[in-house]
This record gives sequence, structure tokens and C-alpha cells, in this order.
Amino acid sequence: MPALKHRGFTLIELIVGIVMFAIALSIIAALIAPQAQKSAEPIVALRASEFGQSLMNEIQSKSFDEYSERSAPFRRCGEISLGAKACTAAADLGPDNSETRTSYNDVDDYIALSGQPITNSLGVLLPQYSGFSLVVKVQYDSDFNDATSNDGTTFKRITIEVTSPLGEVYGFSAYKGNY
Repeated sequence: MPALKHRGFTLIELIVGIVMFAIALSIIAALIAPQAQKSAEPIVALRASEFGQSLMNEIQSKSFDEYSERSAPFRRCGEISLGAKACTAAADLGPDNSETRTSYNDVDDYIALSGQPITNSLGVLLPQYSGFSLVVKVQYDSDFNDATSNDGTTFKRITIEVTSPLGEVYGFSAYKGNY
């Protein structure tokens, strides 16, 4: 009676197959891993832009100046002939007398937010923005250019820079008019 021939894989063939599978899997993982890291970039960019835009909307909703009247007859700062006070001097822009974010009433008060942890308008820390940093600049720019020397008090340029944890800077800029 002839011997039955067994069909199957030898131990050496199994080991070679496992080694080839491991090499192929490590190459695929090396190609996919950088893509997973880059997939977070759009989310970070979205968070930076939504925060910058919401802060810009909040700032734009405030008065032009500390001396702009917020009730009737609504005189603008600088209308001295109508009995209003002069606008805040460029060197004095910023929050007035221990104001907090909840009591900010004019656009230049927001200069104080630079370098602080990111909070909402009620002062509550926003954990989704941990690692982000913020710079707010407000300056007179009545001729709509970068040079701010000898500018009048008709417009203030508001500039917001949000820096993401990845080091990317997202800039926002708008003008608030004295009207």
C-alpha cells in the first residue's frame, strides 16, 4: 500500500509568511501614521477661525470709545461743540479702571485679553481652546493704512491673532467707526 501524501504548509513556510506579513504591515503603518496626524489640522484651523470670528463679533458690538454716549442723545466722542468729551488718547487705549471682560464697554478694552487664557464673555475658561494663544490690538487708523502716526479719531482698527497649538497664526482685522 503506498504511503499517503500529506498536504499542507511546513513550519518554515509559516514563519516566512508571518515575517513577510509583519514587514508589509509595518510599511503600511508608516505610511498611514503621518496622515492621521494631519487629519487634526482642519479641526484646529476651524476652532481658531470660529474663535477669532466670534471674538471679533463681540468686539464690534461694543461702543467706539469710552466717551461715546450709550444713551440718548448718542453723541460721539470728539463732538466737543455738541457737549461730548474728547475721544480717548491713543496712549490711553485699553481697559478703564479695573474693568473685567464682563464689563467691557468699548472696543479698546479688549487689548487686555492678549496673553490670557481663552475664556468666553462671562469669563469662563474654554477647555477646547487650551494650547491656543491670543493677541488683540486696537489702534486709531483713520486713513486705513498700517502707519498710525497723525491719525484722527474717526476709525479704530481691531486686529486679532489666534495662534494654534500647531504654531499657525490666524489673523482677523476689522474697523470700527466713530458714528
